[in-house]
Amino acid sequence: MSFFSNFPIINYKFGNEVSDTVFQNLTVYVDLIDQIIDNASLYTKYTIQDGERPDSLSYKLYDTVDHYWTFYLLNKKLRIQGWPLTYQEQYKLMKEYYPNTTLTTQETMHGEFYKGDIIATKPFANPTFKGRIIDKRFDLGQIIVKPIVEVRSVTVTQGGTGYTTAPSVTFSGGAGKGAKAQALISGGAVTSIVITDGGDNYEEAPTVTIGEPDTGGGIRATATAVLSSNAVSANSVVYSQRDEPDNTVWNDEDARLLRVFSSSDQYKSVHHYENSDGEIVDIPLSTISGRALNLDTGTIGLTAVTYEDRLIDDNEQLREISVLKPEVVDQVADEFQRLVSE
Repeated sequence: MSFFSNFPIINYKFGNEVSDTVFQNLTVYVDLIDQIIDNASLYTKYTIQDGERPDSLSYKLYDTVDHYWTFYLLNKKLRIQGWPLTYQEQYKLMKEYYPNTTLTTQETMHGEFYKGDIIATKPFANPTFKGRIIDKRFDLGQIIVKPIVEVRSVTVTQGGTGYTTAPSVTFSGGAGKGAKAQALISGGAVTSIVITDGGDNYEEAPTVTIGEPDTGGGIRATATAVLSSNAVSANSVVYSQRDEPDNTVWNDEDARLLRVFSSSDQYKSVHHYENSDGEIVDIPLSTISGRALNLDTGTIGLTAVTYEDRLIDDNEQLREISVLKPEVVDQVADEFQRLVSE
């Protein structure tokens, strides 16, 4: 039986429709579930297994897929948050929700390293790590950085022949966009390619296409792109120069430095700390030379809870549900359908 088959019919206007549409009233409410939820003899506890679907669980418990909807009516968290994710889905969601890099420092960040600014390591012309600051969490000494994955260099693999003018250079694929470059020629061949804009958001090196030779019968040049590594290690130093997005023109005099205590994927970084009672607490701050946050001694006796921990724990709680006992599920389902049709 379809769950909505007995819901009452009403006339309803969708959006800017002029005429009413005959539709089932999905907002109808009956208090049957409210009544039975307090009767422990009618239901039992169940832990949803990884990959188990509502319809398959209904068949497993009741030999029919028709009672899948009872799980949602009996469990408020399922109605609000939905069915628990598989472990693979959780990992994918973590990467989507928290795709950035978290840098932790023991130094102050007030008055420098602003949101929206570029942050990079040395050498400025070709840094091992480059990103844009999207958030700062002073209480945890964290800077959240979106890594800029750009085309860092292009290697000419075949200079070709027959070029009298510099050919075009285009990039395709790699999931990113925005990369631009200029070719340099000498003796009819492409000798090098200079990046003028590295682009962003590349997941793999894009394909490089060099324009045709000017002379008939010439050989077309080829090249390969190399992406930025975006690796930043613990105890390294990062820099930022206010209001200057082009890191290649930074200088030691104007660039501000920040010592990195640790680096991690955002979803693996600390979201908050809890005490022995599981309560969220502020970490005690202590100063070194009047300006540092001591993350080592400041967290003794506290438990670090990461973004990953929070998502996993929340999903695990969704797995613990109440289910109607097999001997009463048909009776409850029939009574529910009778009440909504009145």
